[in-house]
Amino acid sequence: MKEFIFRLYTKILYGEGVAKRLGMECKQLNASKVFFVTDSFMVEHSAAFPMLIDSIKDAGLKVKVFSDVEADPSISTIDGVAAIMKEFGADIAVALGGGSPMDTAKLACMLQNNEGSVRDYMRKVRSVDKPAVPVICIPTTAGTGSEVTSFGVVTDREAGEKIGIAHDSMMPKLAIIDPALQVSMPPTLTAATGMDALCHAIEAFVSLDAEPLSDAMCLHAIRLIGENIRKAVANGRDVETRGKMALASLAAGVGFAQAGLGAVHGIAHCLGAMYHVPHGVANALMLPYVMEFNVMANMEKFREIAIALGENVLDMPLRDAAYRSVAAVKLIVKDLGIPQTLKEVGVKESDFPAIIKNTMTYGRLPFNPRTVSEKDVADILTAAMG
Repeated sequence: MKEFIFRLYTKILYGEGVAKRLGMECKQLNASKVFFVTDSFMVEHSAAFPMLIDSIKDAGLKVKVFSDVEADPSISTIDGVAAIMKEFGADIAVALGGGSPMDTAKLACMLQNNEGSVRDYMRKVRSVDKPAVPVICIPTTAGTGSEVTSFGVVTDREAGEKIGIAHDSMMPKLAIIDPALQVSMPPTLTAATGMDALCHAIEAFVSLDAEPLSDAMCLHAIRLIGENIRKAVANGRDVETRGKMALASLAAGVGFAQAGLGAVHGIAHCLGAMYHVPHGVANALMLPYVMEFNVMANMEKFREIAIALGENVLDMPLRDAAYRSVAAVKLIVKDLGIPQTLKEVGVKESDFPAIIKNTMTYGRLPFNPRTVSEKDVADILTAAMG
């Protein structure tokens, strides 16, 4: 067995109703000024938002809210948030929502003690030399796993690129997982974010950097998602199912934080930056095609994925059993009503060269179980056009 390091710095607080303990948790982290990051939807439509603000105030802490985070936060948004947070003098940040508020908060916390624009860190002009201000993450979707990772993703709209920045100090100090906060998530978002989590788990499970503990997390996540994603989309009011999906997302996040991702995310980031395809949708769309490409690299693990997704592969030859994992994922995507071809999301073959170029620069592409060339990406895109 190879040598590995397993990191998990985040305290996890799980349970229905635990979010109301936010203020007390901030106080235990010696906070006095709390910078609260979310989006306008949460402020206007979520009962959780006023409850959380009251919890902070009831603990005797000052709070300032930024609620204009957009999907796929841009360089200008993150730089602006960081400046507002610095002017307020916050000693902790709280992020409520999906991946975009959590990424924004983590990156703004990093910029409190590190100079320059987030663009500098995207382009590696600067490195993160000083620790980030602590952040607490409260996910309202079951998908990104950002509540337990040290990554923050930034969109450069001018260049049409999404790039991740990571540093150990950006790992949230606390993740509050309250399934009651996720029951109002609409079916389409439930489907997209759930498939995002499944993609994280599958890519990390077959990653070249996988190790036994990440494998355990990923395989458990795959099993939970296979058993619950359809139910969560069909009946979002089922708190128990929501809780299982939330735990699956968290486990997948822990898994990919250790083992990395692969070609699915390399292509999906391009689709998000160039075509504004929601990240979970882009991952779900590309996942079966990349899996089909990757199967030959590790048939034993793809057979395990098939079994975790409920496929009966008893007495099947290894190759047939491995490919059942692809069929299982295709069926989930179809059942959830997610686009199954690139044509459905407006991708044009004339843009293939740009997508291929950006995909090949993706930092985690070397973790993909099968070596990927430009021609391979072109073949995958061609298959995905339908």
